[in-house]
Amino acid sequence: MIHRPPQNVARGSAICALCRQAIRPDDDVVVTPDFLADESDPMWRFSDAVMHRPCFLVWEQRRAFIARYNRLARQLMADDGSYPFMTSEGDVVERKGIPPPNRGPLA
Repeated sequence: MIHRPPQNVARGSAICALCRQAIRPDDDVVVTPDFLADESDPMWRFSDAVMHRPCFLVWEQRRAFIARYNRLARQLMADDGSYPFMTSEGDVVERKGIPPPNRGPLA
């Protein structure tokens, strides 16, 4: 599956966070979620970013970035046990887990 850039990227307004080259409308891209708020974090510039998929796939920090996203995203588990999950290719999909126990109202 080839992912096309979002509309604002299609107008040529974005560059790849990895290679710093322009994203073209026909490029296969990875669009990362905005999940890091601390601008001093070394991976902050890759959060809420667009990257060419070929750049992302050979990025030496890819596995650490994905693991970090997945650790944080698991905290967003819904009542049905679903949560966002980033694949090794950079796609964010819904994954089903075990729903958290129903603890009832807090006392």
